[in-house]
Amino acid sequence: MNQPAFILWVLCSVGVNVWAQTPPQSPPGAGPQCLAQAYPDFWAPWRGELAPDNTLTTRSGDSWVYNELKDPLSQTALLDQADLMTQMAQAYPAGFPAAIPGPNQDPGRMRSEALFKALYGHTREAVQHHLVSVPWAPNGRSLPFNRLHGAASALQRVGESLAQHPELAAYVRQPAGSFYWRNIAGTARKSMHAFGAAVDFALPRQLGRYWQWRGCKEDGPCPYPEAVLRDPLLQQVVLAFEKEGFIWGGKWAHFDTVHFEYRPELVGSSCKNVK
Repeated sequence: MNQPAFILWVLCSVGVNVWAQTPPQSPPGAGPQCLAQAYPDFWAPWRGELAPDNTLTTRSGDSWVYNELKDPLSQTALLDQADLMTQMAQAYPAGFPAAIPGPNQDPGRMRSEALFKALYGHTREAVQHHLVSVPWAPNGRSLPFNRLHGAASALQRVGESLAQHPELAAYVRQPAGSFYWRNIAGTARKSMHAFGAAVDFALPRQLGRYWQWRGCKEDGPCPYPEAVLRDPLLQQVVLAFEKEGFIWGGKWAHFDTVHFEYRPELVGSSCKNVK
């Protein structure tokens, strides 16, 4: 067996999907519909297509440009300047088995900060006004989370589901942070934690991995911790979160395996039947 074939055989033998190295794109036209259906309290009812001027309309009558022609920008620039189309461009790969993310395959990591400020609050005080204490069944305590757009209710359902299985509850018994008004480390971009729409956990079995902890750079290669995709209990935890509209940072090339954020426009029932 030649060397390339041997390497491929080894990867496949340990259950790693090596084929999906190009970031999968969302179907044309799916992005606007998923956004409208995921946040029905914010967007006006979906009419089947964007307005002729390339906009989505909110319930208050404001128009948001969907495609601001950001395509020529680099990946790093897109992170700082994402529009709605950029946010929705990469399809989130829900479920397992999961592929090792290809270069810059970060579905959900590019966010329109203006949108999330409009959804959850523009300031620390505005976000705090919408926080509620969510009972977290796996440890019998509570977590502060944003009540808007179903986020807090979804988190509570995840906790109740996982608490029915002690072996799964053990993975999420130690929260490592939910609401915290801050920027993402090393950037001027707000973290989803700032909006009270994300939660981290101290995962067991050395499964907690973050690309910056490994000294990786934004625009450079970073070895992916393949073991996190093979842990059967972690898979079940991720599936429980995905069912309720959360994405997992372990499915990013810039991996953050302790991180779950509420993103119903990318996963869950809001977009299940959108083609």
